[in-house]
Amino acid sequence: MEKEIIMESRMRMVFSENLRYLRKTRKQKISQKALARYLSLPPKTIMNYESGNASLSAYAVYRLADYYGYPMEVLLTKNLSQERRNER
Repeated sequence: MEKEIIMESRMRMVFSENLRYLRKTRKQKISQKALARYLSLPPKTIMNYESGNASLSAYAVYRLADYYGYPMEVLLTKNLSQERRNER
């Protein structure tokens, strides 16, 4: 079975949607500024990640995956809000 190849631009888009979704819908919501502090990044970087305007840092993806409890691959390739809707 062949694995689907996902282009970087698509990963960036999926990641931005997932980051925005997770940051705003978790029980303990977190601001862009607080999340940036947690990752030791400038707040503008989180804003750019969420808008899909920044190349992703492996470190940031790793830390976010750990923070939200998802594998890195899931954050980059699966639309979490869509999957959640399908579970209902």
